[in-house]
Amino acid sequence: MPIANCVITQECPQGTGNIIELWAQESGISAEHMTINIMTSSEQLGNTYKIMANLALPSMWSAPSVSLLQLGLAKALAKYFAVAINEVHVITSVVASGMVVDSGQEIKW
Repeated sequence: MPIANCVITQECPQGTGNIIELWAQESGISAEHMTINIMTSSEQLGNTYKIMANLALPSMWSAPSVSLLQLGLAKALAKYFAVAINEVHVITSVVASGMVVDSGQEIKW
């Protein structure tokens, strides 16, 4: 259940290729359960980034896997949208067992 909700600025170039496969390659983790939602921001104030991503990961992932996934996501987004890595900001949240509902059922791991 790696889920990334990404907000891109209107100035961000159009992405090319398969972003999920790119994330899997960059992280070294299977793309099987990965999801990326991409939204365009109408306005960004304060400290600006071309891409801001919130990554939700289940607590069952080990610390090294979390690191691989968040770093891989940042690299994949930078490559996909052809922006510098310092234009990408990722915040990772670890989700506890039972705090996800899928198909009307609480998911526990």
